[in-house]
Amino acid sequence: MSSNRILRMPPGAVAALLALLLLLPCCSKEEKGRSRDTVDLTIIYSSDLVGKIRSCGCTVEDMGGLGRRATYIERVRENVSNLLVLDAGDAFSLDLSYSQAEAGLTIEAFDLMGLDAFTPGEIEFIFGLDNFKRLTAGTGFDILAVNVVDPGTHEPVFGPAYKVVELEGGFTVGITGVLDESIRFPNYIDRSMFAILPAAETLRRIMPELEERADFLILLSHFGLERSKALAEEVPGFDIVVVGHGKPIVKKVEKVGESFIVATGGAGQYIGRIDLSLLRDGGYSFGRMRLVPLSDEIEIHEDVKGIFRRYGIPLTDKEAKAQ
Repeated sequence: MSSNRILRMPPGAVAALLALLLLLPCCSKEEKGRSRDTVDLTIIYSSDLVGKIRSCGCTVEDMGGLGRRATYIERVRENVSNLLVLDAGDAFSLDLSYSQAEAGLTIEAFDLMGLDAFTPGEIEFIFGLDNFKRLTAGTGFDILAVNVVDPGTHEPVFGPAYKVVELEGGFTVGITGVLDESIRFPNYIDRSMFAILPAAETLRRIMPELEERADFLILLSHFGLERSKALAEEVPGFDIVVVGHGKPIVKKVEKVGESFIVATGGAGQYIGRIDLSLLRDGGYSFGRMRLVPLSDEIEIHEDVKGIFRRYGIPLTDKEAKAQ
């Protein structure tokens, strides 16, 4: 209809309109790409830190540690337009020596890194549900565990069932998380304040709403590798499934149906990265998936050092010598 109106305009008016358009500032090449029908997205993912807040202190190569993770994420954030940082749980440790101070340090470091969403594993309940909620209150990231519910109301104990992130150009990413209902908790964990509903049934209940609100769907699955694959088959529709529990590692692209399955392994020595482009028609172009070693070539973030000092927790000898 608008083109018909232009054709009916007097010739002089058409020429004037064309001249005006030529005077308007043109978009950059990157802006043109975004305005057409795609947007780039980078996802940083991890799980199963299991309390390894420091580097491994390994003889051959000193890897891991929250300080190197923070530095790597900061570098990525400086060079991409859209970044999501996700973790699929078991960040704490079952070691008897693991302290509430170390748990608090971990949560504070995650917040510093700009974590977007975290799905707790069974280990996050070692100091009690109330304590975990206290540690994470006021952070900038969401705790997503849609099937961990109040026994009375059956509402998720951590709040929203999912999170929708809006990217540039109106693209949206929906994120939710589940904890395996068959998982074995240590006997000393008080489970009176929460119940775990069957994950597949719970996900199927929220999927219509999630699919309506988001263009691209991510599941944080604290199910272990094989059970996560089975869950992705039972509840299709997720584009990416980030796996936690049991220190799973996926070194090359794996798919179940249309879902990419990813996992980094345990102890925080690697972090995962995915680069892709979302398409306006609801699809996406998968660019690259890789596991990034947090080697000693990566500096320890100064602000993470500050968190260690504030909690009175030392770095490893190798980390300290690298300062």
